[in-house]
Amino acid sequence: MHNQSQPRGMVYVVGVQAWEYFSYYGMRALLILYLTQKLLFTDQHAYALYGAYTSLVYVTPIIGGYIADRILGSYWSVIIGALFMVAGHTVLSIPTSDNLTLYTALALIIVGYGFFKTNSSCLLGELYKKNESARESGFSLSYIGGNIGAFVAPLACGYAAQTYGWHYGFGIAGIGMLLGLILFLTGRKHFQDVEKIRIDVIRAKTLGIPNGPLLVVGILLSVAFFSVILAHLWAGYMLAIVGAISLFLLAQIYIKCGEVGRKNLWAIIIFMLFGTLFWAFDQQGGSSINLFIERNVNKELFGWTIPASFYQSINPFAVIIGGALVAWIWRFLAGLGFTPKTLSKLGTGLFLLTLGFFLINTSSQLAMSTGHTSMLWVTVGLGLIGVAELFVDPVALAAITRLNPANATGTLAGIYMLLSGAVANYLAAWIATAASTETVHGKAISLTDAAQNYHHVFQSIFLIALTGFVISIVVNFLTRNKLALDSGK
Repeated sequence: MHNQSQPRGMVYVVGVQAWEYFSYYGMRALLILYLTQKLLFTDQHAYALYGAYTSLVYVTPIIGGYIADRILGSYWSVIIGALFMVAGHTVLSIPTSDNLTLYTALALIIVGYGFFKTNSSCLLGELYKKNESARESGFSLSYIGGNIGAFVAPLACGYAAQTYGWHYGFGIAGIGMLLGLILFLTGRKHFQDVEKIRIDVIRAKTLGIPNGPLLVVGILLSVAFFSVILAHLWAGYMLAIVGAISLFLLAQIYIKCGEVGRKNLWAIIIFMLFGTLFWAFDQQGGSSINLFIERNVNKELFGWTIPASFYQSINPFAVIIGGALVAWIWRFLAGLGFTPKTLSKLGTGLFLLTLGFFLINTSSQLAMSTGHTSMLWVTVGLGLIGVAELFVDPVALAAITRLNPANATGTLAGIYMLLSGAVANYLAAWIATAASTETVHGKAISLTDAAQNYHHVFQSIFLIALTGFVISIVVNFLTRNKLALDSGK
């Protein structure tokens, strides 16, 4: 009989993950507003830097995972990552308008994210025995904890930024990460059986120099490296290199696969393409939609102006509530002996994305006449997009692990996360740039012109999302019984 109880270390891992979400999404809710209103960046520059940052945080976990596997282990990688993120938010909380400080702070967070993100999940996995049935519920708690952190963060950080100043908002995000690290360290005794630092590798020498000092120097140089990448907006070149490597790996997997494996690989590629499209649109929430809310949405409610950053809590709230509802629906349908097909679930996600942008596009169209529009349209629209997430990443990753062509699940999952994370965020910034408007001291010169620019982008997204949804239906019909996407096929 399997042990149903959760390992005690789970509480500490989930706790630090929740605070990591708090710090990341709290800072993310403020970043585009800070760049345009405090540092007075043009919209184009702000979108480009925002996209570079949010794409690079999905690249570094590949490197951080490699170092953890071979040298540090997941436990110490989580600690190092958390320390770097605390340092980054601390630098952001320094009241200065120096751009070098900004780039250094973001680079510190990028490096910290690399050590923390995937390794915290790997550490959680290490706490469970291979066949322990409590594993799935443990990861579900991790998912819920993260979204709770993401929900609270924009409210806390946004309030601090509006009431006391931008750097207090960033400081709250850093304090959250520090609290998470302290909580994690108090549970050290529960991680005695996880992978330890490989002292032999640390002491070994490369070109006559011990690996330990080389690693320290390499980490510090990486901060400087990413600072330069951000300052010159060179993230696209880095993504091009990483993307080329990913294509090479996909080609290798294709060659190794048999006929069935190649069919499965094509099915996974379908998810990669749709996933990248979905997230390139979804991530408008932190950039173009964020500025649209700030400039064109009437945020007055009972005599109080709701900060634009607060709207960033709608997405995680929708994920939490929608997740419970979707889980109930799956159980209800299973009780009736009906299980929706994988591509049908993906199509549902694209439909909800399309509907969400239809409402946001309607909101921008209404704002074109007076410069302002009701908060209702964008609020419901963001909620629908949040629920749509439940039909994309979880479904895609489950399909990848089920199909497993050429026993390359880890590589394919990594490529999917790279495309749907790094590449999608970079594309999201490029799309948002089309919504740029002229500003003076961070404020739009003409609110009606700004609304027209946002409408142009949101309408294009709506039409492309609608096309993607139709294509998903066609693909679903044409590949019926041809792709083994679902169990039992």
